[in-house]
Amino acid sequence: MKWKVEFNKKLNLVELTYNGIISTQELYDSSEATIDLTNKCEVLKILVEARKYKTNSERGEIFRMPNELYATWGMNKLMQTAVVEPKDIGAKSIAQFFEIASKNLGWEAKVFPDRKAALIWLLEP
Repeated sequence: MKWKVEFNKKLNLVELTYNGIISTQELYDSSEATIDLTNKCEVLKILVEARKYKTNSERGEIFRMPNELYATWGMNKLMQTAVVEPKDIGAKSIAQFFEIASKNLGWEAKVFPDRKAALIWLLEP
C-alpha cells in the first residue's frame, strides 16, 4: 500500500504516511481513514508525512477535501493538520495549495519543511 495511517500514542496524534504516486481516490481514502481514526482516538492533531508523496491530482480535486469532504467525513473544526512537505516540486505546490485552501475555508493546516518543525507546531500548548 502506498499510504498508511496509525495512532501515535506517545505523541497523542494520528500519523498519515505517503510513499509514492497517490491517485485522487487514494488521497480521499487515506484522508477519510485518518479522520475516522482521529475520531476513534479522540485526538485533534494529524501529522502527514508527505516527503515521498507524488500526485497527478488537480487543484480542484484537492480543494474538494476542505470545501466539501471534511464535513462529510466528520472532521472536527478544531483539528490541526501538519504536513511535512513533499520533495517532488509538483506535489510541493499541491501541498502549499492545500494549506491555503484549508485556511481560507476555516481549517487549521500548515506545511513544514521537516518533521521536527511540524511536531513543534502540533505539540505546542
